[in-house]
Amino acid sequence: MTSILPLFPLLSSHDPPTRLDASLSLIQLLPLDAAPAPNQNDADTKYAIKRLVTGLGSSNEASRQGFAVALAELLARLPVEQANDVLPLILTSSTPATGHDSREERDLLFARLLGLHAVLRSGVVYRPEATNGETFKDVILALLALSGKKSWIREPAYWVLIEGVRTLLNLTGEADVPAWREDIGQWIIQRLLVDSREKARGWSPEKISLVLVLQACGVEADYVTVLSPTFPSGNPLARTSLTQLAQALKGSANEGDSSAAGPSAPKMGSNAVKTAKGGAAAPGAAPHFVWSEIFDLYFPAETKVAASTKSIGVAGRAQWPDVWRILVDQSLFAVPSLPSKATGFALLSLAIQRLPPAEVPVLFGEGVMRTFTNHLRKSADGEKTLTRVAEKVAASLPIFLTANPTISLPLLLALVAPPHGSPAFDHRTVERVVAKLDIKGVRGWVKYLRELALGEDKTIEDGAEPTEVVDDEKSIAARRLWAFDQLLHVVKAGNVPKDDELIASLLEFFAVLGWFEVRKSGKGARSYIPVPAFTEPLQTASRSRFFSIVTALPTTPSPSGLTWLSRALSLLDNLSADTKHFNSIIESDAEVLESRTEVRAIYAKLAGAGDERKQTARSLVEGVLLLSYDEGEEASEALEGLKDCIPTLFPNDVPARTSAPEEDEEMDSNDDGEEPEPATVLIDLLLELLHRPSAFIKSVAQTVFTGFAEEIGEQGMELILEQIRPEEREEDEKTEEDAPMTNGDGHDHAESSTSKAKGKKARVESEDESEEEEDDFLDADDDESEDGDVEVDDEFRNALLAALQANGVADEFDAAEENDEDEDEDLLDDDQMMAMDEKLADIFKLQSGEKKGKKGFLTAERMDDLHYRLRVVDLLESLVKHHSTNPLLVLVPITLFSIIRQASTVEKELQAKAIKLLRQLVAARKDIPAPSSPQLALDALEELHTLSHTVDVPELATLCSQTSIYLVKAALNSPAADASTSNTIVQLFGDSFEHYLSTKNSKTRVQPFLTVEFCRRAPAGAWPLFGRLVKLAAGETSSGTANAYRRMQAFEVAQALLASYAGLKTDVSKAGVLAAMPSYRNTLFNVLSSSATDPATIFDAARLKEVAKFALTAVRTTSAATTPEATRALWNADEFATVLEQFQTSDRFKGAVAIQSIIKQLVAVLGGGKPTKVAGVKRKSVEEPVKETAKAATATKKSKKSKQSAPEVEVEIEVEDAEEEEDVPVADVKSGKRDKKDKKERKKEKKRQAAADK
Repeated sequence: MTSILPLFPLLSSHDPPTRLDASLSLIQLLPLDAAPAPNQNDADTKYAIKRLVTGLGSSNEASRQGFAVALAELLARLPVEQANDVLPLILTSSTPATGHDSREERDLLFARLLGLHAVLRSGVVYRPEATNGETFKDVILALLALSGKKSWIREPAYWVLIEGVRTLLNLTGEADVPAWREDIGQWIIQRLLVDSREKARGWSPEKISLVLVLQACGVEADYVTVLSPTFPSGNPLARTSLTQLAQALKGSANEGDSSAAGPSAPKMGSNAVKTAKGGAAAPGAAPHFVWSEIFDLYFPAETKVAASTKSIGVAGRAQWPDVWRILVDQSLFAVPSLPSKATGFALLSLAIQRLPPAEVPVLFGEGVMRTFTNHLRKSADGEKTLTRVAEKVAASLPIFLTANPTISLPLLLALVAPPHGSPAFDHRTVERVVAKLDIKGVRGWVKYLRELALGEDKTIEDGAEPTEVVDDEKSIAARRLWAFDQLLHVVKAGNVPKDDELIASLLEFFAVLGWFEVRKSGKGARSYIPVPAFTEPLQTASRSRFFSIVTALPTTPSPSGLTWLSRALSLLDNLSADTKHFNSIIESDAEVLESRTEVRAIYAKLAGAGDERKQTARSLVEGVLLLSYDEGEEASEALEGLKDCIPTLFPNDVPARTSAPEEDEEMDSNDDGEEPEPATVLIDLLLELLHRPSAFIKSVAQTVFTGFAEEIGEQGMELILEQIRPEEREEDEKTEEDAPMTNGDGHDHAESSTSKAKGKKARVESEDESEEEEDDFLDADDDESEDGDVEVDDEFRNALLAALQANGVADEFDAAEENDEDEDEDLLDDDQMMAMDEKLADIFKLQSGEKKGKKGFLTAERMDDLHYRLRVVDLLESLVKHHSTNPLLVLVPITLFSIIRQASTVEKELQAKAIKLLRQLVAARKDIPAPSSPQLALDALEELHTLSHTVDVPELATLCSQTSIYLVKAALNSPAADASTSNTIVQLFGDSFEHYLSTKNSKTRVQPFLTVEFCRRAPAGAWPLFGRLVKLAAGETSSGTANAYRRMQAFEVAQALLASYAGLKTDVSKAGVLAAMPSYRNTLFNVLSSSATDPATIFDAARLKEVAKFALTAVRTTSAATTPEATRALWNADEFATVLEQFQTSDRFKGAVAIQSIIKQLVAVLGGGKPTKVAGVKRKSVEEPVKETAKAATATKKSKKSKQSAPEVEVEIEVEDAEEEEDVPVADVKSGKRDKKDKKERKKEKKRQAAADK
């Protein structure tokens, strides 16, 4: 027994292979092959049986499975006499005792179910030596009794019962078939079907399954009597029995009779889908096993075909379409029950897997399609209850069609075509199914869509209401538009197979329906006669789809040498010329026809293979000619522009047209002496075309623009940028307060609350005075203001004049004005006054709404302008994408940055597109433009710095910095760049940074980040700026002395530049560092020394600690560039030792141990000795090196007073080489402890200062 005990815990493993191995080992260790004897081995078998039966009641699901498998294997190897004793043991051990809770009762019921299943699976009850099948009957009766215990165990209990019956009835071979099998079959019918107790319970899905199995296995019986009166035909699947069968499968058949069986009897079949909260179908709920029996009868698997030959009632079965329609479509999907519909969806998924592919389209009947369509449709309230179930079924369709592509078209038509389909079906599912079509299926799909769009001649039935006709017309238009969209999807979708013939036929289809009327029907294009005729909106939609198809097709020539643009133009030309069969519905005037003829003559002169410029120009001509077919007279301006543009681009091939004398005089009078570039004329034409909201024109313009991108000059680029450049805002000339910054008392640049209140009061008084002066001025010059400053709205004036004329007021006023008489006008009566008041109220209300639209909403005019600017930005995006090294791209960033800064609330889309394009343009890339002159980039850089002075959005700091670096690289990449270019760049950054430091209350949020990024990413070019930064850190600005906050920012930028430049580790960088270090050293020393001795210093302890850290870092940078002796000579350790003594004796800073510690470490580094510990500081070693983080210059901590000032911009500098990273004291590594110490030091300092003041 000891050897088998370790195996029982393994039977409870959650790993199935482990459980199987343990079962096999247990069977092998038991002496099952030997003759039974009362010995130790027999005791092992008895113990194993008892242990396995007891384990079935475990609450662990894995334990139940493992013990059941082992028990079945063990019983299969036991003799009949010994195995029969197991059944009473199972029933006894699984009987709930008094006092058991519901959970324990549930476990015992599952134990009985698994135990009985193990007995049946072992096959011991089917052995021929079993006496009269009594053991089999006991098992069946036990399962029948178990099914009545709880409703949730009814289905699994009957499934085990039916499997046992099936196994017995399907036994083959004389040696294996027991003699009592025939009697058992009749006993089952008598006990489970005919018995009065079962009759009282009515028909359930479980009993239906039993009947189907008995008939399939050929059990003879009088089924007419057995199944009456519910199924009088004797076959549940007979056509006349399907209605009652549907009720039985839903669990509602004979509901009244089932209620009489007692409260414990099940009220409905257990095929009801389990539901979650709110009635939603529970995920993973499977349909009742009776449906598997039905599917096996109609579509048997290959292994069950032979067994189906002995089935009873095959001839009386209904056809499968009728079975599905009545049992599922009209039963489960017709009732407003979510569980029933969830069961229907589960059956639909099962049927798709089980049925032959040709039978799948039959599944989508009226009820299925209605429910399927409704639950796939998104609603405003969110997804519906069965949306996920429906989406799961929809997702399975493409997978099924991948293996059966020939069924794609029938299934697609079942989803969208009558009698049950609808065009409103989920478009995503339709597109997925269309993607599975083969080329033959695509042609069939296109044919159906054409027929749907053309319609049929349907007469209105007698007695139909007029409203029905109107609704029908609307539905016809909706179906036709849907068909148009589906045809367009066939062309645009890359995963739909198609060929040139199919695409050409679709172009012809839309061309005929959009531009022409067929005079006489025939074949091909002449067969496209819509019934009823197309309305004007449908004709417009057809033309729109025509252009959409041309836009979606590639612009490269086909193997025939023609592009789709050329083929589309030839198609329209041929249809227009065939006046015998087609009549154009868009009439063009003589001027347009003449211009079109002249353009075609120009088009013929551009012929030439291999010339990309001519091919691009031909695309432009083709696009404009196609546009003229759609717009008619409105395209005359584009045609005229084309006649002027092409000769300037190809002067040798196309002669310039002669102008009329009056046109020459007008050009001479307007001539400013500058001849436009050929590319500028082209751009002017493209911009005129882009005013049209057409994706086709946009595509043509982008193709032509990128084709002639290399010929565009500065004049043409400026013309493009002028279209999208925002209007300058009316602001005061002086946006910032340029007063020099006071040295103060350490308050960064914040005003006290008292001064703010006074300033606010003064401003209010000043505003009141200015308002009074303004009122006086307006009163004095009221007439001039009305005559000269007010912009008169012509539409408003005309509407107002018409309202006055309607009442005779305006006529009398005009007459009086003409006669210049001062006679009194006749007064209007009350009715006339009321009528005129209503009209005037409407007019002024409309005017008020337009003014409101100008302020907060987009008017139609502004909306068109916004979309036009978006299309122009897309034009620039195509240039950046295909010609990223174009020299003129250096002009683009400033305009885009201005759009980003000044975009209004309604221009968010334009702003987002400008941000995306600017990032794409200035991102770190190797292909930097090289303008012919660096001045282009320098001018743009200067304008960017000017704009940065007023950028008050911190999020734009990074983008502004990237743009500046891009312009710097472009300027230096110019072939004409020299030393003056670098000097100009340094001067621009220096002036911008000094402007920020010296301006009080500066609005910019991009400094000092802008300058720091320049120093970090271009240290070699920025190094000449170091001396100026040191002077700014010393407080030497053009407008006076900067305060402590600004000076600390200058220190941080200087330190960042020093670290980045020293990180280059070249001889030049080392020499430059040593040459600039004396001035930097003196500035640092002067700040520390003066602060230690001056009680009124503007630097507090936190800032002085940062200065000391800068000094320590600079010392180590110097030592890395030269010898220790030269470092000591340059820095003079004795002077810093004196500074240390001054801090130790200072009344204000003697408690600032962090400052003293850093200076002591600096002195130790210079002297080479080991510094002594500073009192009050606990650390392991003062000299212990701590690597500085990647932030070489961090933002200083704000004091309580500085919190009222403008937010600081943290400066982060990444040092490329880790060897140059500096060490800082250990006490400064943990920022949390450092912050607490700084706060304590500031508190002590305030107390000392207050005591000194007293």
